[in-house]
Amino acid sequence: MKLKNPVTAIWRSEASRGLKVIAYSLLLLFATSLPFIGYMMFGPEGGNPVALSWLFAGGAMLAHVGFFVGLLLLIVDHYLRR
Repeated sequence: MKLKNPVTAIWRSEASRGLKVIAYSLLLLFATSLPFIGYMMFGPEGGNPVALSWLFAGGAMLAHVGFFVGLLLLIVDHYLRR
């Protein structure tokens, strides 16, 4: 079964829950960085995208928390649930 939606592909995968949390964190980081990157590439030369910068910074912070939680879940699954 071929899935084109990456969120559904992650959800239905056979990966552990820690890897799923890490994958969703990377998707969040990617989704919050796209508007900022697009503005920097195609926006005006002297533009100052403050709101997009805050969106990117907030998404990066949440993605780092998700990555840390995913790592903890991987450690717990590996060492405590054999």
